[in-house]
Amino acid sequence: MSMISDDSEKDLEKCVQTFEEEEIELPEDSSGGKLTYFLAPYFFEKTWISDIGFSLLGTFMSSFAPLVYFNLRDFYDNKIETKLSDVVSPLWMIIHYFLCFTMFSVNFIDNRKNVDIEKKALQKLLKEVAEVDLTGDPVAWRRIASRVNYFSEEGGNYYSVFYSGEHCMRFFVREIVKPIECQTYDIRCYYEGERYRNFWKNPSNKALTERALANYNKSVENFGELSHIAEKDGCRDDIFDKVHSIFSTSMFYLVIIEFASFMIMALTLIVLLISLAIFDLFATPH
Repeated sequence: MSMISDDSEKDLEKCVQTFEEEEIELPEDSSGGKLTYFLAPYFFEKTWISDIGFSLLGTFMSSFAPLVYFNLRDFYDNKIETKLSDVVSPLWMIIHYFLCFTMFSVNFIDNRKNVDIEKKALQKLLKEVAEVDLTGDPVAWRRIASRVNYFSEEGGNYYSVFYSGEHCMRFFVREIVKPIECQTYDIRCYYEGERYRNFWKNPSNKALTERALANYNKSVENFGELSHIAEKDGCRDDIFDKVHSIFSTSMFYLVIIEFASFMIMALTLIVLLISLAIFDLFATPH
């Protein structure tokens, strides 16, 4: 019994020593790591340039509504002189540009948070989850996230896939566990920039996923708790998600209201012009 106990203690010491020797580096470990994780790709990949262009386009299109309004007003009362500053109001343009640019920026951050993972990086993640001791290792998910980040960087990716161990675990539950529980098997990943839709249909990928899921099941008390974790992850209620949801909904209704106003006023103006043309036609003496 003592020999078995000694062997167990030695194995445990080796395991702890291995854990201590491996250096774990994640963006969350630095003061500005989380900010860098979200914003570095936005600036270095020059996404902000396209956002500026689309924001200017959206701002320009938003000026159609006041343009039609002032034309309609002039039709009824030509005593009021319409100035260019009325049609192209600086305040109107600034507000709409700010809203458009903010919407694109927030959407980018939200997409970055959800992680668009490459197929090889996903395979690496599943392999690590299948092999790592999720119960005995206190920093198992941090270790997995660090290894996947390192693997991805070796493959030519300049940016970390995960910014923390919790982020890695949430991704695994949301993108692997939940689709399998729901029996949709829609495991989302990308291959050479394109959406890869047949991940589960590949036998080796399927076997790797099942191994990872089996090991993950061992780290929870029962399958019901696994479902609870997945549901909890699906109902994230942190501040950013609430702000993003409110902002997106507000922008959607703003666009609908402005578009509806533009269409109503434009149709009204067209009907009035047609009516005026018909009236002038019949009023003209033959």
